[in-house]
Amino acid sequence: MRGVTMDRDRLIDIRDRVLARMVADGFAGADPFDGLESAVFRASGLGRFRLARLTWLQAIKRGPEGLRKVVRIPKMVNPKTLALLGGAAQGGVLCDVRGRLLELQNPDGGWGYPFEWQARAFYATRHQSNAIVTSFVVDALLQSAMQKDHPAFVHATGFVEGKLWREGYFAYFDHSNVEIHNASLWAAFVLYRMIGPNDKTTQAVERIMAAQKADGSWAYGTRSHHRFVDGFHTGYVLDLLDRLRASGMDGLNGLDKAIACGWQFYRAACFDKDDLPRSDAGRDGYLDAHAVAQAMASLCRFGDREGAIRVSEWAAENLFDPGRDLFFAGIKKDGRPDRRNYVRWTQAWMVWALSIVIENTGPNLSNLQDQAMSNFDPTVPISFAHPDPDRAEKEAALRTLPEPAFRALYDITRAAASRAKAEGAMETLYGLTRGMKTLQRIAAEQGIILGIRRGG
Repeated sequence: MRGVTMDRDRLIDIRDRVLARMVADGFAGADPFDGLESAVFRASGLGRFRLARLTWLQAIKRGPEGLRKVVRIPKMVNPKTLALLGGAAQGGVLCDVRGRLLELQNPDGGWGYPFEWQARAFYATRHQSNAIVTSFVVDALLQSAMQKDHPAFVHATGFVEGKLWREGYFAYFDHSNVEIHNASLWAAFVLYRMIGPNDKTTQAVERIMAAQKADGSWAYGTRSHHRFVDGFHTGYVLDLLDRLRASGMDGLNGLDKAIACGWQFYRAACFDKDDLPRSDAGRDGYLDAHAVAQAMASLCRFGDREGAIRVSEWAAENLFDPGRDLFFAGIKKDGRPDRRNYVRWTQAWMVWALSIVIENTGPNLSNLQDQAMSNFDPTVPISFAHPDPDRAEKEAALRTLPEPAFRALYDITRAAASRAKAEGAMETLYGLTRGMKTLQRIAAEQGIILGIRRGG
């Protein structure tokens, strides 16, 4: 992995070209799961039957792109597309989509997909509120600095806490008890962001940690057909656990270990021999661009910048279609590109991921890895402004610290953050929290489990 180079200007150009096309299209487009919106299928009357809905949806999902026009599936605007471009999941705020997102909020306080959807475990009507879309939208609106007492947040809190909560976890829909781990964790996370520490978030996070397998992995859900493990949902879970840790749940028993074990599994099983992402853990096959996008972001989050650069450069070379200014949906098992164009599943995720890589890998960042700040003092709590012009130099200095000094700095910073929280010094707390998050990320990168002393 050493010696990886990055053409940052090229990645910016690709990101901006794809984004410009999305804007020109009014953010509307196709989705892998929108087949039930076909005018032909609706006219057939087969939509009354569950098996017919399942069969049709899979036929459209697996069929050629031209089939969509034949069966007349309209292009739709998905709230999750807008959320990804509006800063959800700590992506860049690329568009001001707040007004449109607020317009799309449902009367029950949530947000949903703009199409009917039949899965094996549940059926959803058009726009029906669910945990994932609601969480992404709330996260984006919070990133836009909307105040937490805004009526949209109050309403969304009621939906998440009042309608999705089950005994120990959050359901995907309010009419179903289906337990899907990443959906429950997303709901737990946004509830924590909206109302602060609460028992429901804690219970849900503890349940997620208890569901982790011995090898560090998580199945998609608890039902028999949800026992698969894939790359992008593993990345979701790790990112959310890390964000919860950085948001103040760092003292939760077992959280550091769960993240460290999960990261080790992710890097070992969700990347192939060429260090490229896999869609399915432990097995090569169809490579979904969605998995590629999540990999870029997760690699950045946990400090593997060279890995993120490698994947982003590979994506620019193998997934980007310069003739159409879009990303292919994936790479087939035979190495040929899947040329289908999905605005939410592919384009929004890839633009989101490239923005994260671009932001986290400055033009001269690779030259800073061997530098240390001359005035860096590891006995003083580490704090980061947002944005912090000295971040790269500080991180380079942190990476040079011996493990005992690194652990001591974490303890010092954590103690300072506790004092700031008790004193209500929120701006100080935010900077220290960013410092702790950075220490945790670098620790995971270097195999250090914070809070656990070796030999004891």
